[in-house]
Amino acid sequence: MLLAIGIALVLVLITFSFHYRILLWIGSSSFKLKFLPQTQVLGIVIVLFFVHVVEIGFYGIAYYVSVEWLGLGSFSGALTNEPMSYLYYSGVIFTSLGLGDIYPQGHVRFITAIETLNGLLLITWTASFTFLAMSRLWHWNDGCCGTEDKENKL
Repeated sequence: MLLAIGIALVLVLITFSFHYRILLWIGSSSFKLKFLPQTQVLGIVIVLFFVHVVEIGFYGIAYYVSVEWLGLGSFSGALTNEPMSYLYYSGVIFTSLGLGDIYPQGHVRFITAIETLNGLLLITWTASFTFLAMSRLWHWNDGCCGTEDKENKL
């Protein structure tokens, strides 16, 4: 059990640090680019999507190592013990989708519980960052994005 707790905490530290570093990089470089604001926002969203995929991959690898090498539990249900199955399971848990076609058994359940909370925090952090980037890049009242302030034009 202590090993599962340690793995979960290390994964939280790795994903938070990775996410933080990427957000710092995006924040310092995206506003210097000479693209349209809408293009910059699209670029930010695409980069952050792939950041989440990498973070899901971190957990997928951890599940594989925890089950196949460390014997911290197993999975039952639709899992076929292929690397893609671990990645799929991690994606379902990270996004809090929880389809229920794969069930963790043993100490990997703790890692699963922590991944759900971790994914929730990272996804909301991304949403907040994207909102702030859009607020900074898009000036909604100057007509840049197809919306016009009709009251000022009357």
